[in-house]
Amino acid sequence: MPKRKGRTSRIRKRKLFRTSEMRGVNESYRSEFIELKKWLKARKFEDTNLIPARFPGTGRGLMSKISLQEGQMIISLPESCLLTTHTVIRSYLGPYVTKWKPSPSPLLALCTFLVSEKHAGDRSLWKPYLEILPKSYTCPVCLEPEVVDLLPQPLKAKAIEQRAHVQEFFASSRDFFCSLQPLFVEAIDSIFSYRAFLWAWCTVNTRAVYLRPRLQKCLSAEPDTCALAPYLDLLNHSPHVQVQAAFNEETGSYEIRAASRYRKHEEVYICYGPHDNQRLLLEYGFVSLHNPHACVYVSRGWS
Repeated sequence: MPKRKGRTSRIRKRKLFRTSEMRGVNESYRSEFIELKKWLKARKFEDTNLIPARFPGTGRGLMSKISLQEGQMIISLPESCLLTTHTVIRSYLGPYVTKWKPSPSPLLALCTFLVSEKHAGDRSLWKPYLEILPKSYTCPVCLEPEVVDLLPQPLKAKAIEQRAHVQEFFASSRDFFCSLQPLFVEAIDSIFSYRAFLWAWCTVNTRAVYLRPRLQKCLSAEPDTCALAPYLDLLNHSPHVQVQAAFNEETGSYEIRAASRYRKHEEVYICYGPHDNQRLLLEYGFVSLHNPHACVYVSRGWS
């Protein structure tokens, strides 16, 4: 007579199943991550706590190599790895940004640099980072109009407003792009197309970390607070976690510390903020299941 398996065995199996469902698949062996790690190491960063992995539900993210304790440093990315407006001004684009009037915005400077470096391909010093960036985005501003029409009315209105804003931003920047023609052999319109600009805008909008406002005399007065943080920006969002994240002036690094414990081989998250799912979809292109900040928007006139 076969031995009967009891309740303890069933519970253990369920736990193992849930664990295997949540466990990430290590992707550090992939060529793009090997090149990225080499590039980061040359800029004085080498991570010992995290590895790139792919997770069910969240996709690509970062997995803990060791158990992480509350208050422990998760990641400390040197300023030399950050892509900021200072990076742009020090580059070949600097003289064009400096002399252009009215002064370009910090966001325009970052988007211009991304488009230009993406076009440079193998010649770009930022290629290892550009290679791991998404090729496309799922924010409503990137969706076809017929898809936007299917969204709930309040979200649809916000999506149309966002698209109009980006299109106007692109149109108002065309003269600045034309001023860069001496840097390129190809026609400037073929490089700084709306599609290329939209990709750059989404890259900054969805992936930038916050820095204290800086003042660049050659840029407009809009807040200069965005920085792209290679590798660090692989961390996915969870509304259920808390982290301490900021640029440390003393160490010259952007630092993230855990506010809770992580087990070995667990996905490590950060929180983008207490956003509802409409805000998450508009700004980042995804929604969060079991979001404690979820709410329902209704159109005016409903009763």
